[in-house]
Amino acid sequence: MVRKTVLGGLLVAILAAALMVPASAEASPPPGDPVVVSLGDSYISGTAGRWAGNSDDFLFDRGGTDRAWSRQKGELFGDSDPALIYAKTASSGCFRSDSAPIASAVRAGLKGRAVNLACSGAHAANVLRASEGGVGMRGEKPQNDQLAALARTSRVKLVVLSIGGNDLSFPEVAFRCIRAYTLRDDPCRTEQQRLLDVRLPAMGAAVGAVLDDVHATLAGSGYARGDYRLILQSYPAPLPSASEDKYDGHWRAFKWTGGRCPFTDPDLTWTAKELTPTITSTLRRTAQRHGATFLDLSNAFDGHELCADGTTHPKGSPTSADVEWVRFVDYTGQGEYAESLHPNYYGQRALGICLAKAAAVRGDSTCTATPEKGLAGLRLRTP
Repeated sequence: MVRKTVLGGLLVAILAAALMVPASAEASPPPGDPVVVSLGDSYISGTAGRWAGNSDDFLFDRGGTDRAWSRQKGELFGDSDPALIYAKTASSGCFRSDSAPIASAVRAGLKGRAVNLACSGAHAANVLRASEGGVGMRGEKPQNDQLAALARTSRVKLVVLSIGGNDLSFPEVAFRCIRAYTLRDDPCRTEQQRLLDVRLPAMGAAVGAVLDDVHATLAGSGYARGDYRLILQSYPAPLPSASEDKYDGHWRAFKWTGGRCPFTDPDLTWTAKELTPTITSTLRRTAQRHGATFLDLSNAFDGHELCADGTTHPKGSPTSADVEWVRFVDYTGQGEYAESLHPNYYGQRALGICLAKAAAVRGDSTCTATPEKGLAGLRLRTP
């Protein structure tokens, strides 16, 4: 009788222990070919991927730069259809282009099926799961909720994240600097640097929360840390310093009518030498604290920034070696203003090549371009 009671009690204990094991501990990543995923904002979603350089030509294919332009047989002028470049989804405003960095990385040798969940305009809160306070945007669920659904059906091997710029109100910073140039006010750098000093700690905390939530999202789908890689990437500098500006010494009007890079010389130098490095340092520390690999892209456009010395506006057959890799400030009506100051087709291919190289090495890395060398001039180094 005593023996039966002991055995019965042991059986109950075993069953109770089994019921207490979380479902995620019993789960495991699904089998199948690997999937590589991008999360975050416009710098990784593919905004401005329509443009293979900048052109002064407003007709037809804009000097060969408008990848959305086509002319059917019998048409005189042809037309542009951005849907040829940007994915037709419920959230067309996400500007997910066919050349987005995750897709370009796969073309550059990264193994896996590319899934782009990033969206133009995203803040950190748009990536966090709804259960963690995240909010959807443009008719879609928060990006980590989308990642959770994907991770349950596909084997996620790499997640790359670009986020934080909108939490710093970078579009507002750019607008303030453009306004300072236009109205001939004092450079924007002093006022904007003060605001950024206040916002940077909050941005770092927000990005850290997103990284933690990516780990938690995948853990909830049965993944261990060793089953995937998480990369946080920084932002490439979109503007050169004043000493590297091809309009240095020209009439003021050239920056408006020619380059469409309306920034004062002090603001150009501040953006290239202070703003971008400061953001990069904050993101680097955040990655280190939250279990992510860091990819430094701050110099990935060296010699190919907007209005950089040595670049041209093509009149046909553009190449990566001699064009800008950043979309000019588009007040021309050629495309969307939202594409302004974002990596264009060549810029996105460059970021994809950097990502493919970074995924092939262990630990943090830095990707740097070579002026006038094009995509073949990209170099990756590790600490």
